[in-house]
Amino acid sequence: MLTPQKSPEFGLLKQFSKKLLAILFLVLTSSIGFSQCTASFTAVDNGNGNYTFTSTSTGLTLNADFQWYKDGFFIGSGSPFNFTLTNGTYNIALLVVDSSISCSSQANQTITVTSGQACNITAGFTATNGSNGLVSFTSTHTGNVFWEYWSFGDGSNFTGANPTHTYTANGTYSVYVIVFDSNTICGDTLFTTITITNVITPPCNISAGFSYTDNGNGNFSFTNNSINAIQYSWNFGDGNGSSSTNPNHTFAANGTFTVVLLAYDSSINCLDYSFQTIIVTGVVSGPSCNAGYSMYLDSNTNNVIVVNSSTGTNLSYFWSFGDGNTSTLAFPSYTYTTPGPFYLCLTVTDSANNCTSTYCDSIGSNGIVLKQTGFTINVQAPIATSIDEATKNIILNWSIYPNPFKENVTIEFVLKDNSAVEIFATDLLGNTVDVISNEMMQSGINNVKWNANKLSNGIYLVTIKTEASLQVKKVVLNR
Repeated sequence: MLTPQKSPEFGLLKQFSKKLLAILFLVLTSSIGFSQCTASFTAVDNGNGNYTFTSTSTGLTLNADFQWYKDGFFIGSGSPFNFTLTNGTYNIALLVVDSSISCSSQANQTITVTSGQACNITAGFTATNGSNGLVSFTSTHTGNVFWEYWSFGDGSNFTGANPTHTYTANGTYSVYVIVFDSNTICGDTLFTTITITNVITPPCNISAGFSYTDNGNGNFSFTNNSINAIQYSWNFGDGNGSSSTNPNHTFAANGTFTVVLLAYDSSINCLDYSFQTIIVTGVVSGPSCNAGYSMYLDSNTNNVIVVNSSTGTNLSYFWSFGDGNTSTLAFPSYTYTTPGPFYLCLTVTDSANNCTSTYCDSIGSNGIVLKQTGFTINVQAPIATSIDEATKNIILNWSIYPNPFKENVTIEFVLKDNSAVEIFATDLLGNTVDVISNEMMQSGINNVKWNANKLSNGIYLVTIKTEASLQVKKVVLNR
């Protein structure tokens, strides 16, 4: 049996329809916006625990949206807004978002309620591990519990009492339950961690791959060459995707896009990625700005690479990481402290052409991050990671070993014909950090040694370039 520990910092949800949003979208910790606006509000105690919250924010238009949070959980929208609380101390936050002027701001107040009623509900449960990842949860709550919401820590949720859940991978998971009375005013939250060690994982033999044909005017045909997969998820890097096996896609604007194919089985237990960076030309006209990104799991670090392929000129960027934190960098790096899932949103703005575009995707669905702990996302610009498979490939096979490496690494490749070969290393932003070799080489097996003693630890891309081909592999320097 597992004995959960009480967590006093969790709050309750007011509206059932908002419960998932409450878990995914926590309170912002700072006021960030593209234009000047300032959030503020008043709180009036009407008696019996009922409060009226009224926005006194400035710098907003009539299009502003008012969102209210209690202890990090969404409780409603609009202004004025009424909410009934039980006795206790709470952090109330107002988040104002005005998309017409690309502005967001947040204000917080701590209030102590003494005019309400005491809450007599206490959350409690035990968890019993079964075989092959099966866990039985038993509710031991006290008080008049009317509604229960469970999160199992792997992206799965359940509403009701005494659930059972099967984990598909070994690891440690954060589990919590939220309970309410019939009026959703009184409630409690309890969390714990459970460790799964008995999941038997079958071998994964899926191999993702694709080629493409440029049909002109931004239209591309994609041919799926994956092996042993059942389902597919495509991300074209321009804010569009497809679940077709062999999709056809038209890009609305010229640019460089990293296309990602995720091939997987029906339960996402077995998956593989394939990605290629393509250059789109020939589009006569398109939107002045367009938000778009693609992402894939980095097999070397087990974190997430996000490729910002947004198009436009003089763009400003606004990332919302889905946990209340934001960034205005074009290529931020951000670390999540919990497994999610999170809703990652990118908004680009071209003030010169009065253009704003937003694209969002979920990190945690479609196998992007099935992790039990926190993880880091690294946003980067599109980088050439492969070549059109129709191009003559003079490099028949190549490998890098050891990988990861401490200082010296061997680059081994087989040439079909004699060829001038350039080998160089870049960082994840595409900056060349070392020219490893640039000379004529003979057909057959070639070995090149690379000493990276001048570089710091990190991930690098090694490129082999000939007159007719270009191929890239990732290496990890870890002394």
